[in-house]
Amino acid sequence: MGAVSVLIVPLPKDALFVELQPEMLTFETRECLLPGTQVAFSLVLEGHALPLQAPVSECLVVDKDKAGFLYQPRVSLASLPGPDRQLIALYILKGRGGVGLIPVAAGK
Repeated sequence: MGAVSVLIVPLPKDALFVELQPEMLTFETRECLLPGTQVAFSLVLEGHALPLQAPVSECLVVDKDKAGFLYQPRVSLASLPGPDRQLIALYILKGRGGVGLIPVAAGK
């Protein structure tokens, strides 16, 4: 069998933060990202960018209008390194400050 190719894409430019949980990040976009797609992005916590790459676990269709569909991809944070997960969990526990998302170039 051949090597499995994993698609890595940058966070869509129109992505809007929806929710952050210890094991899951949800954002809204007009782009449909299929489960298994690796998304490269920076999670901004208290003004500090944390560059990450994580897989889409599911992509929900949440609305449809004249411009098309609106999706909410859910990105699994379970595969992140322990220190990154701990930092995210600590940020959520503190419960202060806003969360932001920044697209970054997708590596291979």
